[in-house]
Amino acid sequence: MSVLSELIDLGQELVARGLVLGSGGNLSFREDDRMFITRSGALLHQLTPDDFLAVPLDEPYRRPETSPRPSTETPMHQAAYLARADARVIIHCHPVNAIAWAMSGEPLPAVTPDFTLYLGAEVPSLPYALPGSDALAEFMRQTLPGCPAALLGNHGVLVTGDTVARARLRLHHIDETAEICLKAKAAGALRPLQPDEIVEVLAVYGGAKN
Repeated sequence: MSVLSELIDLGQELVARGLVLGSGGNLSFREDDRMFITRSGALLHQLTPDDFLAVPLDEPYRRPETSPRPSTETPMHQAAYLARADARVIIHCHPVNAIAWAMSGEPLPAVTPDFTLYLGAEVPSLPYALPGSDALAEFMRQTLPGCPAALLGNHGVLVTGDTVARARLRLHHIDETAEICLKAKAAGALRPLQPDEIVEVLAVYGGAKN
């Protein structure tokens, strides 16, 4: 199955799981010196190959005057690919639990071994920035070299991967962990994995898959 076909299937899954509503969220993949990103207004559960538009990665993005236009989040995706040479796929969606946790301003900590293997010790929570803005793109440039994903304040998440499968797993680990942390914090019993436990997980299972 091609990356394009996998992303079309993933769009249906994201909507079915309630991780995005309406025309929110966007998907992209890298091919050589270009990325292909969903068009502005595309519904992720109804994507076709024509909904993915090519954008150069090696020149400043200028929004076209006429439709169809790439997603307004194109600058964020472009910055993310340039920040992570290993990124071949990007998922941006709006998981409720991740948005709720990001409001605390705290990074999302590793609370399970699987999270550690795919995302490291934590995923940073970024301040709010206007969707599509240069400020949001700059956050990607600063943050993603150290982590393959980020929580976007009052907005959603951005997840990268070298494959659709890896990006999907990272997204689901973020969503699951945010729910765990919210429930544990409400119960007064939030206990992230400790640094020595993280080191042990990585040593035993061969290093982080990030």
